[in-house]
Amino acid sequence: MEDYITVKIADYKVAKGTQKLITRDLGSCVAVALRDPEKRIGGLLHVMLPYSIQDVEENQYPKYADSGITTLVNKLYQMGADKKKLVAKIAGAAHIIRTPGVPEEQDISSRNLKAVREKLTELSIPILAQEVEDYIPRTVIFEPQTGELVIKTVGKADKKI
Repeated sequence: MEDYITVKIADYKVAKGTQKLITRDLGSCVAVALRDPEKRIGGLLHVMLPYSIQDVEENQYPKYADSGITTLVNKLYQMGADKKKLVAKIAGAAHIIRTPGVPEEQDISSRNLKAVREKLTELSIPILAQEVEDYIPRTVIFEPQTGELVIKTVGKADKKI
């Protein structure tokens, strides 16, 4: 069994070298994998909600798409990554939680995905690949050295993006 660094819900981790990052049970949440391909440094964020509230405590930043992505970018920069060279891969935002009267394009998964895309665009970080929406939970494994993001879903073959 390989050794993984686990990223819990509303958290992030960074790695370099051959270390791999894993986050499990992505439903309406979004996994954001950021990487500097030249330095082979990367991180994985498990976004739970779209936008942080005013005066949110620093330890809650990873919970939100906007503050979590900024926090991850800053951490990667501290590790030596070049902010101008960062690229992203994203997964998740499944329509798991359905609320009567709320259209899918307005549910929490869609709002999470929109917030992630907005923040990455704001920071000029291109999304190289994505596996989003649908109705199934996912587990993702990110290898910063190669940039490979493996998506695992029950009853399906693993997908590499």
